[in-house]
Amino acid sequence: MEAARLIDTGADSTILAPRDDTRLAQRFGISLNTLPGGNPTTGVGGQTRTRVIEAIITLNTFTIPLTLTILVPPPGAPLPPIPSLLVRDILSHFALFMEDRTDRVLLLKPQEADALNLP
Repeated sequence: MEAARLIDTGADSTILAPRDDTRLAQRFGISLNTLPGGNPTTGVGGQTRTRVIEAIITLNTFTIPLTLTILVPPPGAPLPPIPSLLVRDILSHFALFMEDRTDRVLLLKPQEADALNLP
């Protein structure tokens, strides 16, 4: 089962969940255990350790450097099916539209949003 990726307008820092951490490590040959520790994070499921990595996130033609927080599951624990979160550190650069009919979230560049001529 693949973990979902979610938009969270109430969170400050983009978070990479453990299932996505594993894919990142495999794809780029990164040993997550060698990354510097970050501040523990607390959510609905409790508190967990983190690691951080300097990353460049690219969404289509938009690119931003940021410190990416990676959730670290307890040793020997199964990977929890929690989602990675795309949050305000990236979302603040876009106009966000949620389209319930089609289950889509649209991130528009400022000039695209301005062209809509909304009231």
